[in-house]
Parts: sequence; structure tokens; C-alpha cells
Amino acid sequence: MIRKMLTRATVTAAAAALLVTGAGVGAAQAHTASEAIQAGCGSGYSVVRDGTRNLVTTRGEIWGQVYLTYNSSTGYSCVVTRKTAFHGTSTKTLARLSVQGSTVREDWAYYSHWAAVKSYARGRCVAYWGDVRNPTGTDNAGGGRWTWGNCG
Repeated sequence: MIRKMLTRATVTAAAAALLVTGAGVGAAQAHTASEAIQAGCGSGYSVVRDGTRNLVTTRGEIWGQVYLTYNSSTGYSCVVTRKTAFHGTSTKTLARLSVQGSTVREDWAYYSHWAAVKSYARGRCVAYWGDVRNPTGTDNAGGGRWTWGNCG
């Protein structure tokens, strides 16, 4: 958790420095999926089949994506919720991973770029979900899969 917080703080500080020096123009660019997965999960994780879902508002706007990843070497699954709307602004962001026969793990806090959570899942089915709130907390976008899948 501390490593994840330091990584996010470092990325946020670097982005701010670029904007102050004039190297960045306009709104902050969202991280790529692979950057968010690497930072949130670590190395060796790959997006699984049926492991990418858009975060959609009730109006059909897309505010980011949620990714279900797996590391075959360690047996861990990892969920990353990547913000594309409000990127760079601290808003309530959720990454939730449910492993069949185990407890639900979630990261539901204020983040500027992404939220991530992982759990051991070798030989088990998983469900996943992501959510992003707007800065005032009055609207949200969510996505994922509530049903069990990616078993094994």
C-alpha cells in the first residue's frame, strides 16, 4: 500500500512539474492501460480474456476503464481502475476484486489516476468492478463483471 501511494505521489508530482515548466500543454493526459497496470499491480500481469470494461455513466459517457489482470507466475489477480475523466484530480475511485470462496478486496479512496487491488486467485473464479466519482461526488461511472468468470 505504501509503495502504491508513493508511486502515485511520484507520478502526480512529475505531472505537476511538467505543467509548471511548460512542457505540458492543456489537460493532463491519462496514463495508458499498461502504465496503470504496471504501477498498480507490478510486473508480470496481463489482461485476461473478458478483462476490460468501460466505466460508463447513466448517460453513456465513458470515464475510464477497469482491467482484470492475472500473473500466472504468482497466481494473483489484480484489478486496476484507470481514470480518463477527471484524470489528475483526486476523486473517489474504486477497484474491487472478488475471489470465489474468499473475501472481497477493494481499494475505494481518493485517487488522481487509478485504484488497484490484488488477491490470490489460482484455481478460483473471480468477479471485478471499478467505479469513478466526479469531483463533487454527485455522479459516477462504473463497470465490470458481477458474475463469476475467468476460473482456473
